[in-house]
Amino acid sequence: IPSSVTSIGNSAFYNCYLLQSINIPDGVTSISSYAFYNCNSLQSINIPSSVTSIGNTAFRSCYLLQSINIPSSVTSIGSQTFQYCSSLQSINIPDGVTSIGSNVFSSCSSLQSITIPSSVTSIGNSSFSGCTSLQSITIPSSVTSIGTGAFYNCTSLRNITIPSSVTSIGNNAFSYCSSLQSI
Repeated sequence: IPSSVTSIGNSAFYNCYLLQSINIPDGVTSISSYAFYNCNSLQSINIPSSVTSIGNTAFRSCYLLQSINIPSSVTSIGSQTFQYCSSLQSINIPDGVTSIGSNVFSSCSSLQSITIPSSVTSIGNSSFSGCTSLQSITIPSSVTSIGTGAFYNCTSLRNITIPSSVTSIGNNAFSYCSSLQSI
């Protein structure tokens, strides 16, 4: 992508099945909805520190994407952004993000652990549902709400600490967490 580009538009690389890697240049400030949706062969991506927002479903169904580093400049991650990224093992959520939207990491079955930064105040509906390899998660004291089905079917989740700042936990938030030993 040339350095003159400042944004990646809606559906820009939608269904590019054979795309394996991409380097987004400095100067790009936004990655729009569906930008890399269903790029089944995408294994790596470089997101520069100029990016401040990642749209809904931007990387949904990128089955081979193993890791991604979200720069600290990002303050907004849309719903379903990494849904069905079944090879995603690790992700860094930067301190500027204030909410984790619905289904953001849903069905990321290889995701083993994640740390939620202290800037996050809400965990959206089904945000980690179906993350069957997720063993541990740290919820910071800034979080006030955990959405419906947030950790639904996280079958490897063993323990979780809910801080006293949480005032609401949605229906089925921890349903089918069959390995949960302490909460």
